[in-house]
Amino acid sequence: MKYRVLVIDDEYLIRVSLREGLQDLGYQVWVAETMEEGLALAEQIKPAVVLLDNQLGDGFGMDYLETIKKLDGDIQVIMITAYGSVSQAVQAVRRGAYDYVQKPFDVDVIDITIRRALDHLNSRRHIALLSGEPPQLVGESPALQQIKRQIEVLARQENVDVLVRGETGTGKEVVVNQIHSKSGRRDFPLVKINCGAIPDNLLESELFGYEKGAFTGANKSKKGLIDLADGGTVFLDEIGEMPLNMQVKLLNFLEDRKFKRVGGLTDLEVSVRVIAATNRPLEQAIKEGKFREDLFYRLNVVQIHLPPLRERSEDIALLCNFYLQNFNRKLGKNVREIAPTLLEELLHHEWKGNVRELKNVLERAVLFCDGELLEHNGQPVGEGGKQPKHLPADAPAWPLADLSRPLDLPRELERLELFYIRQALDLCQGNHSRAAELLGISRFALRRRLENN
Repeated sequence: MKYRVLVIDDEYLIRVSLREGLQDLGYQVWVAETMEEGLALAEQIKPAVVLLDNQLGDGFGMDYLETIKKLDGDIQVIMITAYGSVSQAVQAVRRGAYDYVQKPFDVDVIDITIRRALDHLNSRRHIALLSGEPPQLVGESPALQQIKRQIEVLARQENVDVLVRGETGTGKEVVVNQIHSKSGRRDFPLVKINCGAIPDNLLESELFGYEKGAFTGANKSKKGLIDLADGGTVFLDEIGEMPLNMQVKLLNFLEDRKFKRVGGLTDLEVSVRVIAATNRPLEQAIKEGKFREDLFYRLNVVQIHLPPLRERSEDIALLCNFYLQNFNRKLGKNVREIAPTLLEELLHHEWKGNVRELKNVLERAVLFCDGELLEHNGQPVGEGGKQPKHLPADAPAWPLADLSRPLDLPRELERLELFYIRQALDLCQGNHSRAAELLGISRFALRRRLENN
């Protein structure tokens, strides 16, 4: 990716030499002769680095540090100073500049200083947005081995977009973390955007950011999540929940990785890989007019399908041992093994919640285990598809469809979904947040489904 560099210096030869030298090194470079011209350019192009001369014809560069930082707190300012003004440059660093260079200088020295500044910025973003080791993909089944091979290939091809599909709890986010952490983008941010958790009226500004004055309360410009991911990976979770008007804007962005902030007139460009994930049948959503077909094909460059746990039961024992060790550390326990009778039940459980359900079951079991052997405590392993105990006894059963005549399956699925939504709302006494949690979807996804029915 090409970083934007703005040079503000009133000496013509310095502006020309820096522009040509830095362009040869792969930067996008703009130059300005005055502070007024430089501030206008900075607001327009949003540079990553500003090379700022301290003594300009219309003022001292150091006096404008705060103004530049107000445009974008992430801008790295490098002061350019004459030999006799080092003390002023040091003072500028104390006031927010990243570093300073002395005249005369070599372009290679400038390049090293710029790279250090960018490393500093990217490290700070990386720590803020992604911390800790990426979760592991545990299992040796043929299906999982195939997925691991796909991850290795995609890690090497870091500009290829990916669509990850699978039921809730199968580990889609783990796959995304693995692809990012093994790729050449690993030193840049991995930014997760839950398309179903952000209200429709805020989604555009959250994704693309906004300019000062774009709407009431926009007192300063703000970078969007896609902008923050520059150089790294954007993870669009629950892509099937994205409203249609935003799908158009996302499609336009995917074409050339350019976008405008809300209220902005200038195209901004980022270098990001996009990985989307969904547990919904997008093909059905396309038929229903709820998902754009062109966006589907644009995202579906490479597809990874995560099978449900019930289809790779040979991985259950490995997962159990993996989580057993994790929860021993987390809970301060010393559980060494799982009793054969309990393991047998775990192997034959339906696992409708997939790996997430298995993880929760084991954490609960380890929490209440007092010895070194994890045994059956008399409680059911999981819901196993049974009706929850707190469901009213007179709750209506789902009416079976009459298959003696042609069935409208899409409509039948909508009715089934609405039936469970109403049951959840009844159980939670109308509380949308609790009902959404019970259904395994976000509150905004629940609201959208209610609006569509």
